[in-house]
Amino acid sequence: MRRIAKGYRARFCALLRTVRARKLDQALAWLGAQAERIRSTEQVPAEVALMRVVERVRRRLEPWQARLEASSGANGSPGMPQFICDAGLGGLARWLRAAGYPAIWRPQWDDAALLEEARRTGATLLTTDSLLMERRLLRDGVIPALWLPPTLRPAGQLQQVLRQLRLPLRPARCMSCGGALRPADKQAVQDRIPPRTYRWRDHYFECEDCGKLFWHGTHWERIQQQLKTVVLTQGS
Repeated sequence: MRRIAKGYRARFCALLRTVRARKLDQALAWLGAQAERIRSTEQVPAEVALMRVVERVRRRLEPWQARLEASSGANGSPGMPQFICDAGLGGLARWLRAAGYPAIWRPQWDDAALLEEARRTGATLLTTDSLLMERRLLRDGVIPALWLPPTLRPAGQLQQVLRQLRLPLRPARCMSCGGALRPADKQAVQDRIPPRTYRWRDHYFECEDCGKLFWHGTHWERIQQQLKTVVLTQGS
């Protein structure tokens, strides 16, 4: 089976685990049959047929997921979701930080290092590698993971993450390292601000981790507009 098809199968199993489903082998057989029916009747590639079935299942499971999340709320709300992105997802890591989520990206890490860090931190592993999703720790849900189609651009990958994990936009984090941003006094950081920017902008933010300085200029406005577009098109 082609690697993209394997990725959709892994995503399907992950969806079912969120509602504590059993008999995954039977569910996978059903997935294959439904996808084959769509492929033959609508004359679309097998990967497209699989994607459509998985998306339909995701929508149908949303009420169940909401009920399970509500019932587990008595045990305390979960902390801030955090992510580890594999070597090919550097762009997604930056977008996740812009959307308000900590995201680690170390392109030099191999699969073993990714798994070790994800298990140590409890972060969700994001990958375009369907073979990695076949590792026991991921297949059995010991380490939370989400497979993403490798053909998507970073904004599309972000949309998939927000949609699949039911996440809202949060206040932006440092796009360079993922650290939290804190307000910075304009006068105190004057020597780090271009003169023209200093005249026109009053609000500045500094990363608590790397110290990088940010302000709401045209680049920030473009990013915010793109994030809004991602959210508005999630249901399409």
